[in-house]
Amino acid sequence: MQRSLLALLSIPIALAHYYSVNTSLTGIVFAFASVTLLVVAATQLIARIEKPYLRTTIGLAIVYLLTVYFSAQFISYYLQGSYFNQQFFFHLSLTSIVESQAAYYPLIALTIAWTLAVLACFYFYRHTLTSAKISKASLFALVLIALALDPGLRSATISNISSAVTSRSQALASIEWDTLALNPEALAVTQPDAVAGKNLVMIFMEGFESIYTDQTLFPGLTPTLHELNTQGWRLSNLQQVPGSEWTMGGIVSSLCGTPLLYESGLSGNEVMFSQLLDKATCLPDVLASAGYAQVFMGGASLAFAGKGDFLRTHGYDLALGRRHLREELDDQEYLGGWGLYDDSLFSLALDQYHELAASGQPFNLTLLTVDTHHPIGEPSSSCSPYSEIDNSILHAVHCTDFLVGKFIEQIKQHPSFEDTLVVLVSDHLAMRNNAFPLFPRGYERKLYFNVLNTGATRELRRFSTPMDLPPTLLSLLDIEHNASFLAGINLLETTAEEAQRDVRNESRLNAIRYLNSNHLSSVKQNTVYSLSQDSAYALEFSPGVSDVEFSERGLTFEAITNDPYFMLPAMQAIDYDKSLLYITVENDQALEFKIYYKHNAEEDYSEQNVSTRVVNAGKNQLIFNLSGIANNSRIRIDPGHVTGRYSIREIEIKSE
Repeated sequence: MQRSLLALLSIPIALAHYYSVNTSLTGIVFAFASVTLLVVAATQLIARIEKPYLRTTIGLAIVYLLTVYFSAQFISYYLQGSYFNQQFFFHLSLTSIVESQAAYYPLIALTIAWTLAVLACFYFYRHTLTSAKISKASLFALVLIALALDPGLRSATISNISSAVTSRSQALASIEWDTLALNPEALAVTQPDAVAGKNLVMIFMEGFESIYTDQTLFPGLTPTLHELNTQGWRLSNLQQVPGSEWTMGGIVSSLCGTPLLYESGLSGNEVMFSQLLDKATCLPDVLASAGYAQVFMGGASLAFAGKGDFLRTHGYDLALGRRHLREELDDQEYLGGWGLYDDSLFSLALDQYHELAASGQPFNLTLLTVDTHHPIGEPSSSCSPYSEIDNSILHAVHCTDFLVGKFIEQIKQHPSFEDTLVVLVSDHLAMRNNAFPLFPRGYERKLYFNVLNTGATRELRRFSTPMDLPPTLLSLLDIEHNASFLAGINLLETTAEEAQRDVRNESRLNAIRYLNSNHLSSVKQNTVYSLSQDSAYALEFSPGVSDVEFSERGLTFEAITNDPYFMLPAMQAIDYDKSLLYITVENDQALEFKIYYKHNAEEDYSEQNVSTRVVNAGKNQLIFNLSGIANNSRIRIDPGHVTGRYSIREIEIKSE
């Protein structure tokens, strides 16, 4: 039985290392040694169980856990060429699995069939197990050695330990903003002010990295992009960074100026459904404030990886995916594994472009292609194959290149094109696909980026990241705004030396995780007080306040004197030394916003114990460090010193 189990469990190990992008003979030997020791240890443990019923039940459970681990490992290598990582767990949710089953049904079917074969093998041979004279300590040692030999598990454990011992940001005051090349202003404004500029058409090209445009490697593969490279404003050193290595990571990084890094233990779609980065100012938020009509179109499902919720949260009027767009097709059965083929997407996008251009509003049309999705691609049937090499991914790349060119030529015929920028950008680098054997070893991997219709033909060779795209594009669009982005810089206003940042520095990545999770998100697990959740009527108002109203939009009141204020309730369980106070206020004029506090219960409120912020007209998010405030004391909030109507949208206290 041991031999049969070992043979079956070795299948996914062999396939995993076949698909690994960093395979080595040593790694393969260690992997097979690991699975061998695990099988020996597991079968010896099961053999020691005397009662047949318990032996069968526990044995099936142990063998099933082994099948889950090894099949998941194989799937991770098959899809991305590496062991479990952030993007693997990001997509590990029931919704993502259901939404992608059409693309991977042969893989799912084979995995289920293999799992049943392993379980059946154990069940039919369970009575043949014999217990060897191996001590419990030796069995335990076998398991430890097996786990230590597993190449993927070993490297992941070392990486996690290294990350754990690295100091993490625990408070805003501990972040070295300049050293880490982060912008604290990104935390200050939640509702940007902006004046419209040019229209925008932004095309995210699935896994479309720059190597596909290398004419020496793949002659004639991307003739459209090769020609457009001579006409556009290009970034030729655009680097992928942690948190941008998959579609949602790339979209978030490219639109919001911060990578998709987070502290939450959530995985899969749950991350995007947890209001992660809902407070971040993103490119479409700025466009929305400037009055742009905005539409997103992608052939895949919007439910996959929480894409639709994210887009709707950040300013898109319409987010259209497989379910909506399929209804517009003449042949609703013309679908690939992920959804609409790119020829269908661009055909419907042309109609949408004409509608937006006729609306009289400035507009943003954002598209996401899918034909080039790893691991094998699915080129549209209307395209001719790539003639130089018979490879399905290269056929899909050649097809998408043709369709992008055709779409651009079509929208050029509309008068609005003169005032429209077209952005072509990779969503992320190519993941493991069947064209990888054709790539040179150790080549320098770059994302593709080109902007058409800027009025200038230029190649910018300086170091750049997806987070730099929002501020840079806003400048290219001639949009006046007051938005700031956490990890992105305007490449038009920085030198090559300023652009050269250590974007993989662990302290920087930890700071971004902390800021994304605790300051740019409404994730509730560390919220210890919230005006929207707790009793608003526990507030105590001064005599200078009248006409108090509570609603879903927050707290509003009338100041009848020039000294309005209110008191937060006494909070027994809050440690102020580890807490921050967040207040979102909206007003018609610039004011001084103050909070008064006590260092001990016997003190009175005074000008010695006050924190002041100057707020501008409009919507402002204020953050106060509460360290040093006496526990159980009440915080007094003075929103201004003029009469009139005041609006407090949000009050939250979050524990660090």
